[in-house]
Amino acid sequence: MHAELEQRLRFCSNLPSLPAVALKMVELANNPDVHLNDLARVISMDPALVTKLFRAANSPLYGLNRKVTNLRQVLNLMGLQGTLALALGFSLIATGRDAGAVPLNTEQFWRRSLMTATACRILGERLSMKNLEELFLAGLLQGVGVLALSMIMPQPYGVLLQAATEHPEGMTAVLNYQRLAELERKQLGDDHAAVGAWLMQHWRLPDYLTVATAGSLDPDHSDTSDRYRALVQSVALATRIADIWTRPHDWQNSPEVAKLAQQWFGLETGHYMEILEQMGAKFPEIAALFQIKPLDANQIAGILDQAREALDIRAVQRWPERTSHNTLSVEPSRPVVALPNQLPLIPTLANSRSIRSQHDPATRPSTGQYAFDALTGLLNQPHLSDRLRQEMAAAKEQNWPLSVVLLDVDNLRQINESCGHGVGDQVLVALARLISGHIRHQELVARHQDDAFALLLPASGAKAARKLIEQLMGLIHGWEPVLEGGQSLRVTVSAGLATYPETCLAGCRSGEQLLEAASQALRLAQDAGGGQLSVYGTNRSG
Repeated sequence: MHAELEQRLRFCSNLPSLPAVALKMVELANNPDVHLNDLARVISMDPALVTKLFRAANSPLYGLNRKVTNLRQVLNLMGLQGTLALALGFSLIATGRDAGAVPLNTEQFWRRSLMTATACRILGERLSMKNLEELFLAGLLQGVGVLALSMIMPQPYGVLLQAATEHPEGMTAVLNYQRLAELERKQLGDDHAAVGAWLMQHWRLPDYLTVATAGSLDPDHSDTSDRYRALVQSVALATRIADIWTRPHDWQNSPEVAKLAQQWFGLETGHYMEILEQMGAKFPEIAALFQIKPLDANQIAGILDQAREALDIRAVQRWPERTSHNTLSVEPSRPVVALPNQLPLIPTLANSRSIRSQHDPATRPSTGQYAFDALTGLLNQPHLSDRLRQEMAAAKEQNWPLSVVLLDVDNLRQINESCGHGVGDQVLVALARLISGHIRHQELVARHQDDAFALLLPASGAKAARKLIEQLMGLIHGWEPVLEGGQSLRVTVSAGLATYPETCLAGCRSGEQLLEAASQALRLAQDAGGGQLSVYGTNRSG
């Protein structure tokens, strides 16, 4: 951990502490010679905890045919480590909810934590893992660093929480934990996963909790031994599943989460959807155990439908394996995706479009419920507008730049007329895939009108944005895909760039005004003959 942050934690007077019963349970957890009778004596000191353990034992978590009626039966059912894990979870969540005046929405925080714990346990059942209660506890506590930082430095950390909070129109504000971690590293020198891991050691909790918390944000780059790798990956996957349930529109990331499930555990898409469905079925009961407000039945059904929709759209776009000698030189933090050398005919995409539009909610005019464009799988225009308003507000508040780029396919109409709309659709899908593969996590690309794409590049000035767009345009300029009949295709694009507060836009008042500036720049590039990038306020194309 960053030395200055560790010093701040070590000498902090209001660092979160464990209740007496939890401290005794930690001692037992670290004692290899502990007996069930010792645990029973400690738990009996807290009647409320005993009641919660009884409720857990008789809940769908264990699926017993008959009720347990005494504490010894509870201990026999859960086992020593299982009881310790669940009892610690109940004690810690009760303590954390009494954190007092902190700049964190603690109800929302614990709902996400409990969602993560539930996903961990369901994933453990699917993978036939042992010690499901320990897996549950690891998921429950993975974000405790956020709570700790909120308590020990409420004012400066409150600024970071506010900057990382999203405000979807008409919905409750919600915290973006990945964005929060990026801000923490920049401002504090380390993230809440490192703080949480330090706190686990400070509390002398079992090692598996420290390791799981440390690797919860990025297990592939954490120093994890083979012994704990499956545990760490389970917790990391569970946090992403929890975000699908707790963050509006995060269901659109379902294909990426399903890909991680396949990469880490070999789970197919169907298995991933079964895990989501089990989450919807089990979470209301588990939320009741921990006295957390659950999602209602309509919310659960809607999120499941949207997650399936996202997976269906991405499945339509899946291309055969392909190689390309064209590569893009970009910054290491940007992923690299190549354009396909061939455009195979995909009749299910082009020919079924008119049929789908009558039945598929994702292709209807958006009412705010669906965020995807049905053809490309990118965000649609209404959700672009929502994000643009949010990012513009953040740019003004945090005094950082915001670049907007409009990228238009110059000759799409000619392609549609000469080769058919199916080929034109494939060109748009390939370009959407290319652009999506070259933007950072905090950046965004959306479908804009019929033949254009909009890019939102927060914290990117005009120079960095121009470099990215010129590289993309260079790759597209050299792209000559071959159609099934052997005919090659040339594709050109024009781009308009506008950057707040640069490019004569220091007085820009809204995201809509910034988008209009990018649109004016795009028209200049097209009027100059196409295939060019125009920057607003420079009166020149290039």
